[in-house]
Amino acid sequence: MKDIYNDNTYLKNNPSWHEEDAPFKAGEILKLLKPLADTVKTVCEIGCGTGEILVQLSRSLPQHIQFYGFDISQQAIEIAKTKETERLHCNCKNLAESNESNLFDVLLVIDVIEHIDNYFSFLNGIANKGKYTIFHIPLDMSVWALFREKMLIESKQRVGHIHNFSEDFIKSILNDYGFKIIAQLYTPPTFETVSVKQKTINGLRKLLFRINKRFASKLMGGYSIMLLTENNAAGS
Repeated sequence: MKDIYNDNTYLKNNPSWHEEDAPFKAGEILKLLKPLADTVKTVCEIGCGTGEILVQLSRSLPQHIQFYGFDISQQAIEIAKTKETERLHCNCKNLAESNESNLFDVLLVIDVIEHIDNYFSFLNGIANKGKYTIFHIPLDMSVWALFREKMLIESKQRVGHIHNFSEDFIKSILNDYGFKIIAQLYTPPTFETVSVKQKTINGLRKLLFRINKRFASKLMGGYSIMLLTENNAAGS
């Protein structure tokens, strides 16, 4: 596959690199990090993009915590480098291919694995890089998506989602690779109303989500799941 993250394709389709979503995502990450806050000294984001999530976290977490960001996109890291501080460090590097282990207390893998051609190799490569991992994964595979497959194709073309997951399937995969799930939460999509039809669909999606989050994600899609895992491989 062509490298859309370094040949201007992704930048052209997503000029903000989704920085506008960073405050919300950081807020959700903080909810899962709260029980670990006293023990965390290092946080590493794999696939950090322009580093804005790390910027947001560094403003909220204690001053003794150091933040590290890695991404394979030189274009994204060039932006992230402008945000570096004494506590925040960013580099263009594929950490999954590193031979080092037990590097960080917490890994962040936020909206990443759906972009990776061989995510099995990726998970195997990061399993021993930290004690805990927080994943954020869109649940694109739903009943609604099966009837509207063009949405999945558009997602592939615009934001590079080459894999589509359901909740139970991705949990099973993570378990296979040594990531023990210890907490989770669902996150909503950005509801953009572009037509009366879309407004109706979004209204139904929100109603179902209030009634039963899991059912809504499976039936209507559009939601993501954030998982806190303990990395069994880190101690091996």
